[in-house]
Amino acid sequence: MTEGQWLTIYRETLHPLYGYLARRTGGIRELSEDIVQETYLRALESWGRKGVPDSPLAWLKRVARNLLIDYLRRSRGGSRVELDPDSAADSRPSGDPAASLDICLAVSALGGRKARALEAFYFDGMSVREIASEMAVSERAVEGLLRRARRSLQARLPGFSDKGETREQEL
Repeated sequence: MTEGQWLTIYRETLHPLYGYLARRTGGIRELSEDIVQETYLRALESWGRKGVPDSPLAWLKRVARNLLIDYLRRSRGGSRVELDPDSAADSRPSGDPAASLDICLAVSALGGRKARALEAFYFDGMSVREIASEMAVSERAVEGLLRRARRSLQARLPGFSDKGETREQEL
């Protein structure tokens, strides 16, 4: 990979990657910046050996997500974090990264398609139509994924409320 290729990828992915993390850290700037920096360091190391992946942003987001989960696990110190019901109902992390752990872990435990649909809908603000297009499925399939994912979260997270269903119905 040449320096020019690296700079092009960096310029194209920096803002989407930072936004992705900022939404998941509750807007905690320092944490988002640290994870973005570590993600790019890992990209330099990995891509130098293995080459640039077909979708650099997807690769970067996956690494950033894993780094955030690792950070949240360490910061939690093994104690159970009580979930703020308002935060859980909105499925967005609060400003406290430790309180975000249960949500992040529960979403990641849902499996690829359900987790991706929830993240796209709540964290990325995508519409059902946009998610369907990205996932190459029908809008009804996305609605079903979201419904099943919310039910799974209710089982995993005490205090989780299925209030997000109304946004889906508005579309």
